[in-house]
Amino acid sequence: MDVAKELSRTDHGTAVALPEFRVPIERAVPGMVLSRNLEHRGQMLLRHNSTLDSALIERLREQQVDYIYIHFSDQDVEFYKRLVLNHDNPPTYEGMGRMLRDAFWELVPSFARPEYCTREASVARIVEETIHHTIDLLFSSQRCFELLRQTRFFQARPVRHCPTAWVYSLCIGAGLGYNVPHLLDLGIAALFYDVGMLRVNPRVLAKPGRLTEAEWGEVRKHSYFGRRILEEVNSFSSTAAIVAFEHHENYYGGGYPKNKRGSSIHEFSQIVSLADKFAALVTARDYRQRFQPYQAYEMLLAQTKSSVSPRIFVAFLKHVLLYPRGSMLRLSTGEIAEPVSFPLHLPTRPTVMITHGPEGHSVVGAPRMIHLVEHPQIGIESFAIVEEQQRWSQAEPEPLRLERI
Repeated sequence: MDVAKELSRTDHGTAVALPEFRVPIERAVPGMVLSRNLEHRGQMLLRHNSTLDSALIERLREQQVDYIYIHFSDQDVEFYKRLVLNHDNPPTYEGMGRMLRDAFWELVPSFARPEYCTREASVARIVEETIHHTIDLLFSSQRCFELLRQTRFFQARPVRHCPTAWVYSLCIGAGLGYNVPHLLDLGIAALFYDVGMLRVNPRVLAKPGRLTEAEWGEVRKHSYFGRRILEEVNSFSSTAAIVAFEHHENYYGGGYPKNKRGSSIHEFSQIVSLADKFAALVTARDYRQRFQPYQAYEMLLAQTKSSVSPRIFVAFLKHVLLYPRGSMLRLSTGEIAEPVSFPLHLPTRPTVMITHGPEGHSVVGAPRMIHLVEHPQIGIESFAIVEEQQRWSQAEPEPLRLERI
């Protein structure tokens, strides 16, 4: 019997429609059959009885469809049981917090996490504390949680970089001496500053080539969209809406939407602007690979005379490591090294300790230190975060393999 087309019957012969279930698009799997027409934003996407495959599911995600209605077949009984179980036994408050924290950390690359990317332990501690309080706040308001749902917990492509910008913004703010209440205000703004992107045509955002002037006009509207969305959420302070509107303004002018400059731009907006630029560069796009942090820094350095507040950029430089703590570097000589110290005047050229030779085997004897500032001919080809417990000892016979991240 085709469960998508037929009706089941009771023992008394009464026709009973097969039950349908609402399934989040993130949990859709190939083979599911739609129980009703799928319309989205006034457009018919799929008709009932359509069978999903991987390509269709991906297209629905790109269209930002939140959920679908399906019939379950006998083969779906385990999925159905898990779905019902989740409804009957909702996660605890603490469990939801853990889920949200895990969702964020899946999107934040390891080199952007506070324990790795901050120069000072005190900054890392206050950023971690702020993150904990921010997650509590997000669950205290139904409208805040609705914003999280709209962003699909930041899984939606236009806002996937926001958690990374959030962490960098908090690092800058903590470095400037903000207390936790100020950091909470900054943190909420730094999470949702790009929420207006969800209202922009996804085809324009995914376009690989140069945008036309009309397309750029569509993208720039996200500042207005974001302000409008956040102004409607009473749980937020007015700062979040201001940052959503101003984060593309340039400190020396030439930004949008109002071509503000200097101190007329809210300091939170200046911080998020820098964090946004950096996070966008270190996040992969549909049309390019992500840049490594030191590459992104060099690109930003070229913009400091036009777009970034010197005070904010110096705070970023003082408190964010471009080669994070716990990372291993592959040098142009083929050797693998661990960064030891980071000069402020040239943060892309740390002092390193050679730990492995070109073949990946541990160095025998006293480690050799190289001040890369004094050896401009030696480049850094790639780096990776290596957890402390995963580091290779000198007695380890297998060579260390370091992949680009």
